[in-house]
Amino acid sequence: MNGEENKSARENPIQLVTFRLGRERYGITVGKVKEIIRPMEACPIPGMAGPVEGVINLRGEIIPVLRINEILGVEAGEEICARRRRVIILESGSGGFGISVDEVMEVIKVESGMIRPSPEVGAERRCGKAILGIVDLAGTMAICLDPGALVAESLAGEELATT
Repeated sequence: MNGEENKSARENPIQLVTFRLGRERYGITVGKVKEIIRPMEACPIPGMAGPVEGVINLRGEIIPVLRINEILGVEAGEEICARRRRVIILESGSGGFGISVDEVMEVIKVESGMIRPSPEVGAERRCGKAILGIVDLAGTMAICLDPGALVAESLAGEELATT
């Protein structure tokens, strides 16, 4: 990286909301997060299968909630405390959607140059376009996600993912 690119990366920090699924850490840019709430009872919708947990009524807005651990193939850890679980409500062109996470960690600021491309292991990666890269946070790796791409790739419901 030359001097100008390095300076540009420092001048364009990115804020990430980091969260945990099982034992793995992930991050989403703050600009895509509408709010973070405690889990609510989700109403299952007949015909919706897979990672769709159901819908919740959040102050009059009907929000679909997804279990992204199923989309990413991450098993929930047994040590997870239910009181730490959260639903991250994300902005969407059609009103928004929520993702269930095991724990919201923190909001961090990273230089854009710190996010490295994830290695291409295997011929076809599931949800490959949704993984923006990997950032090293003081010895802990966090996988940076594009939630809209994650939903668009994993579900036929592209109307949820218009971000």
